Amino acid sequence: MQEKQARELNDAAHKEVQATRGIMHIFTNKANAGQEVAAFDSMLAQNEHSDRSVGFSKLPSSMQRMLSHSAIKDHPEAVFDGISEGIIEYKRRNGGEEPSAYVVAAALATAAMPFGGAQEYDSTVEPTFDSLSLGHHEPLSVVPAATQVVITYGIANSLPLVSMLPNPMGSNELPIVFGTAVAGMDMGVMREGDAMDGDKAGMPYTENRHILTMDKGAAGAFSLTSHVAYDAKVKSDSTTQFIVDTSSKKAPFLGGRVSIFIKGIKIASDESRNHPNNKGVSTLQPIDKIKVGTDTYIITSATADLDTHEINVQFDVAAGSEPDAGDVTVEIFFDYERKANGVQILTEPSIDMEFGHRSIHAFPNRSRSVATIDAITQLMNELGLSWFGAVQTIAMQKQYFEQTGRLLRTAINMCLANQDPETGRVVTFNFTKGGVSPINIADAFANINITLGMARTRLSTAINLAVGGYDLYVSDRGQAFFSGLSGENYDPTGESAGDQTSIYRIGKLKTSGANVYYVPKSMGVFNETGASTTAHALLVPRAISPAQAPFVGMVAVPPMVMTSNGNAYEKDVAIYSRTAAETNPIPRFANQFMLIEMINLPAL
Repeated sequence: MQEKQARELNDAAHKEVQATRGIMHIFTNKANAGQEVAAFDSMLAQNEHSDRSVGFSKLPSSMQRMLSHSAIKDHPEAVFDGISEGIIEYKRRNGGEEPSAYVVAAALATAAMPFGGAQEYDSTVEPTFDSLSLGHHEPLSVVPAATQVVITYGIANSLPLVSMLPNPMGSNELPIVFGTAVAGMDMGVMREGDAMDGDKAGMPYTENRHILTMDKGAAGAFSLTSHVAYDAKVKSDSTTQFIVDTSSKKAPFLGGRVSIFIKGIKIASDESRNHPNNKGVSTLQPIDKIKVGTDTYIITSATADLDTHEINVQFDVAAGSEPDAGDVTVEIFFDYERKANGVQILTEPSIDMEFGHRSIHAFPNRSRSVATIDAITQLMNELGLSWFGAVQTIAMQKQYFEQTGRLLRTAINMCLANQDPETGRVVTFNFTKGGVSPINIADAFANINITLGMARTRLSTAINLAVGGYDLYVSDRGQAFFSGLSGENYDPTGESAGDQTSIYRIGKLKTSGANVYYVPKSMGVFNETGASTTAHALLVPRAISPAQAPFVGMVAVPPMVMTSNGNAYEKDVAIYSRTAAETNPIPRFANQFMLIEMINLPAL
């Protein structure tokens, strides 16, 4: 995909999310429960022009297309009930948490795809429902029901695990645009192209205060020639020193701002009234002899040559001690105003933005469903359910459930592929300490919190991003362990574990705020066999933005039900969709999981 098109699609999705935020209050305000259509009508007229058309134009484009279509215009409750019921089910599955605007926007964009709108981006795309005529009575009659189903299940099945991205144009390829702040040049410890939030984030670059380790010569002599770049090295005492990179450009520095330090203590400087500023030799004045432990250090001479950018220091090794290599440092300030032949010598450090994009691609899904006329009429007469709506509901639920299982199994495999004891993605929690078990599970809470904290820190270091909130996906044994924690440490949602067809939140750890989700055995994620004293939990961070999510997905074509009858007494329907749900294609965010192995637990 071309970068220009990627930016256009990203902008379209962003506008859709912003517009969705503007309508969320209708559905999250308890006073509007059951009166969403009336609240919506009232909202449309609340603008400076008191004009409904103005308010309508500010709605998400997906919502505009659906509400303007003849099949929905007389049944707007299909859209509003779909959103309301989706939010209710999402909250049930997620411990009362409201879905984000991204979740609702993605569901609306998915439901709106059959109503057209993609032509703006691709002239070959034809809307599905716009091609129907009044002769298609049955398909037209199920349009509102199908729309409601897609919205409801699009919201309800959007676990925090996957960020479903709005796809307002129904593309098979959806870009994730991301930007990174990088160093624009070699300066300090940073090198051109280094990420500002990478592993050198706290190292010198923009601050014009450079503390550099001087080179040790013979008989107490130390020297240094200033260069713009240097390297960070760890000394034997675990402190950091900066060694000049002599292959980089020489750097002029300010006179009157040069200081010499011995083991971090200032011992000389040129902060006199008559110091030279930008040329000549500046003489540093020694401070009284410095005593560090049993050693006494005395400087006999020190100079800073502002023309050659050299600094030289001589210690008195007869009357005092001779410093070891690495113990003498100099602090200088680069002179950005210095010129040579009328041209500025140094360029100020720049912070540049690099933009890029990665794409996710939709893949087709197909299934069939057959029922007799007797079964269908009984379904409609006794339960009031549309056969098309029922098939669509079952297909969506099954597809989302399988998708989530695939993603969780992928996460487990990615963790097991890196079990380095220091940097790997598997962390062990041992219920016993020194072979002694706590009296009860509640007593072990402090220890599991330490393990989870270590896992979160290790993950933050690996992806160079702070991990705030996170979720824990647990097995049968894992949920038994966490459910055994006391009310002081664990807040259960009241949802019972054991349902084999969905994932839902069963509680929250009070200290860390981690949400605990139950993963049924039917998914094949945690295949725990053998000793009942082991259990597992998968730690997954909550993304600050969708572009940073562990898993990302989108819908190109929502599940569509198509009739294909070969038997007059049966209805054979086909279900087709195109969707995507993958690990984040941005390399930095591709693996954001930690597997917690819990061993030596009480028999669960």
